[in-house]
Amino acid sequence: MAVDSLPALSKGETQPRKRELSDRTIANLFLLPTILLLAGMNLFPLFWSLYLSFTEYRADSPKSVPTWIGNQNYRDALSNGDIWQSFQITAGFTVLAVGLQLAIGFGLALLLHRKFPLKGFITTLFLLPMMLSTAVVGLFWKYLLDPSFGIVNYLLSVIHVAPVNWFDKDHALWSVVIADTWMWSPFVMLIALAGLASVPKTLYEAASVDRASEWFKFRYITLPTIAPLLMVAVLFRTLDSFKMFDLAWIMTGGGTGNVAETVSIRVFKLALQQWKTGDACALAYIVLLVIIGLTNLYLILLARVKGEGTPDAEPFLARFAESPAVRSVSRLAPFALVALGIFGAYKLGGVTLVGIVAGIVAFCALLFRLPQSVRSVMAYVGIVVALIAYLFPLYWMIATAFKPFRLVNQNPPAFVFAPTGENFADLMRRDTASSAAFGGQLAGSLLIAVTSTVLAVGMGTLAAYAFSRFRIKAKNDALFFILSTRMLPAVVVTVPVFLMFRSLGLLNTHAGLILLYTTVGVAFATWLMKGFTDDVPPEYEEAALLDRYTRLQAFSKTTLPLIIPGMAATAVFCFLNAWNEYAFAQFLSTSTPLTAPPSITSVVGTGAIEWNKIAVRALIFVTPAAIFTFLMRNHLLRGMTFGAIKGR
Repeated sequence: MAVDSLPALSKGETQPRKRELSDRTIANLFLLPTILLLAGMNLFPLFWSLYLSFTEYRADSPKSVPTWIGNQNYRDALSNGDIWQSFQITAGFTVLAVGLQLAIGFGLALLLHRKFPLKGFITTLFLLPMMLSTAVVGLFWKYLLDPSFGIVNYLLSVIHVAPVNWFDKDHALWSVVIADTWMWSPFVMLIALAGLASVPKTLYEAASVDRASEWFKFRYITLPTIAPLLMVAVLFRTLDSFKMFDLAWIMTGGGTGNVAETVSIRVFKLALQQWKTGDACALAYIVLLVIIGLTNLYLILLARVKGEGTPDAEPFLARFAESPAVRSVSRLAPFALVALGIFGAYKLGGVTLVGIVAGIVAFCALLFRLPQSVRSVMAYVGIVVALIAYLFPLYWMIATAFKPFRLVNQNPPAFVFAPTGENFADLMRRDTASSAAFGGQLAGSLLIAVTSTVLAVGMGTLAAYAFSRFRIKAKNDALFFILSTRMLPAVVVTVPVFLMFRSLGLLNTHAGLILLYTTVGVAFATWLMKGFTDDVPPEYEEAALLDRYTRLQAFSKTTLPLIIPGMAATAVFCFLNAWNEYAFAQFLSTSTPLTAPPSITSVVGTGAIEWNKIAVRALIFVTPAAIFTFLMRNHLLRGMTFGAIKGR
């Protein structure tokens, strides 16, 4: 990858000093470490797994030799009814979860888009769920939805609704949808709030002068303005939902009759339980093709949101997307989605669910006809109700940590009790193998998260600067490659990474997880920091160069101080991603887990589950995430959108 020299800044510019590094050298030094790391940790494993997908091979035996069988694994996968069922389940989960997150997140944004005391603090409280580990969220929603002792069924009985077995074949997928919606609706809320804040007030004032109704303002001003940002939120959540493994695995293990077995769970079972390595690699590549298609769609729409004619990263389908046929289909997409939603509601809940949805839509439409004072009062009531709904699972987790075991599985639940520190004392006594190892696992999580964050932010900042300031050959392709590695599902690279780490002796080692988390974090950091670096006017550096500063000095004296807040925000997100990560830590642990998330789930055994002991571990583990959320709340919006929204 080569870099063209920058043109002369002015006629009077002096020649560079003899020992000054050229722009080409600086760009290569800044960029190559990131490219080489991503290539080594992504391309090599992907090509290796591509070869294995055409073989019959078992990875559980180091002495096993791959046997070439052509495309038999692909034919088996495409003709396997169970695999098609996994794709259908994944698609159904994605539609349900993303649809609910869009509705709830946008609704919360509308409620919060007004001035009231403690607005920033209350908004931050809504963000807490998405800062938690999926291991903690999955475990405690499993407890909340427990058919016998769960608080949800108790609350349903209070309003005379029959209890639900949330983990049978009819409701297992819904239980995962509920947990995922609770966790990620605030993400949509954040992006929607940014969109609402960007709508010029002059448009509303002009509409008021023309005596336009509130519905008219919403329909023709608010929605068209924020629709592109909502599409970005939908695409982010679609990508993450399609590759979701953690929640479904922790809560259901695939469910009775595999009714909640997503395609990621299917790959995991084939790869690391049945050890059908060739079949797993073939299925993983089919998933990868779907992810590439979704990534291209994201890049096309992201370029439109940013008002650019050409995306930063050139998608493969860009020209196809600009064709008249695709544009015509895109106009019909909203109507098709509404029809699909109605059909899905009918299939899932019959006429009753369709009626409930229609009633909610009618109620929302009625709100636009109410006086402003009435709508404001209802908005404040809605904020209080939503806040209670979002904070109650967290309160129940904290309360369970201070309950004795005899009150944990009590029905009706104990709302009033004498708090005890017995559970914390038991953990500190280290009288069991799991409690003895937990302190070391927390320290391991901290070591791995901090080290990988420092490496990822440092490398990502330098790579972002190179992309932002230098003309680089194949720049769009390089950016697309970096983004595509961020979008890869964990299960796609699980098998080759497992085999590579086994060959290198990195399985179940801190160094292996640091290397892996740095690879994941550096792609995120590069994209996020490019947004921050682009916001710094290059004229600052040009002025420094005219004053005979070297390029490195100009970077360190002008650009670097201005992007330090962005580096801090990026570091928080990289740290939280590494701190909360469950899938790779579980996949690559051959014995005792090295980090806390897999160790928390390992406490669940057969028989009566000691939820109080799980709650203690979860509470200790989530405390840093909560602290980071409050300390960096002003940067959360920019971070969670990969820098796609500028100037907020």
